[in-house]
Amino acid sequence: MTAETSLPRELLAAKAFFGSGHPLFRVFGIAMDDITKDGAVMSMPCVEEVCDQQGKLHRGAIATLLDTACGLAIFVRLGDMRPIATIDLRVDFIANPEAGEGVACNVTCFAVEENIAYVRGEAFGRDGGNLLASVSGSFAIGTAGPSFDQSVNPSNKRAPSKKKTIDDEGIISFETERVTALSTVVGDVSPYEKFLGMTASDDNGEATYKMPFREQHIGNPLIKTFHGGIIASFAELVAGAHLTANQTEQNKPVCSSMTLDYLRPAFAGTLVAKPNIIREGKRFIVVVVDVFLDGAQVSRGRFIYKRAFASS
Repeated sequence: MTAETSLPRELLAAKAFFGSGHPLFRVFGIAMDDITKDGAVMSMPCVEEVCDQQGKLHRGAIATLLDTACGLAIFVRLGDMRPIATIDLRVDFIANPEAGEGVACNVTCFAVEENIAYVRGEAFGRDGGNLLASVSGSFAIGTAGPSFDQSVNPSNKRAPSKKKTIDDEGIISFETERVTALSTVVGDVSPYEKFLGMTASDDNGEATYKMPFREQHIGNPLIKTFHGGIIASFAELVAGAHLTANQTEQNKPVCSSMTLDYLRPAFAGTLVAKPNIIREGKRFIVVVVDVFLDGAQVSRGRFIYKRAFASS
């Protein structure tokens, strides 16, 4: 059964929404493969923009695919594309895909309780079929904003805000920051980090990380908000960069689990992330990353890293 033949009339708009007309899905190559009972199967190829340094799909990109499939699974369960918003999302990474290997995921909306939908699913390698990751989360139903079955045509443009000061003579000046390339913090950056456009900055002696909005970061084009998976990717990369800058191990720690709480919509602007290591054990490190937009917190991520020990 294909997605096109199984979609009810009310959900035919999903073909367009999750198709090549969506800026982010076009770059990722995300496709609807099938509609299941209360769920959906989606996939993405291995394209350079979303790869790590080894030519494998970046874990943040896999999380973005899973988050996208969670939304479609909820639309299937509800039978329409009414507004929804991620409350929390957890992704556990089991294994890495092979270099050049695409990924497919199967996500089910297994329960709807009043105005909250609950989802769970798994991601697999397209070639070997090996289990790569699992996802679970909850989404609010009927949130403020337009339904997703409208035309994908971004029109609500919101310029990033800048702090400004006015001196005694009434001259207005905008705050300048000492921004550095992410490579100065983490070394060689991956194609996915370049795609996101992350930078590191020195804010009064405190290292912060920023990501300006791009059209390819869009979740809902109708209100021009960041995709939840892009926010998760940004926060995880910040956590990894912070560990790289503060750890002495030769081998980089590997993210084994991420949990994101989404506190409010993140509209077009510049995201600012502030990381904090809250646990350093012999085998695991836990990093919390708070993400802000215009001074208001939009998300908090908790990331568990396995220490990478050199083989003897």
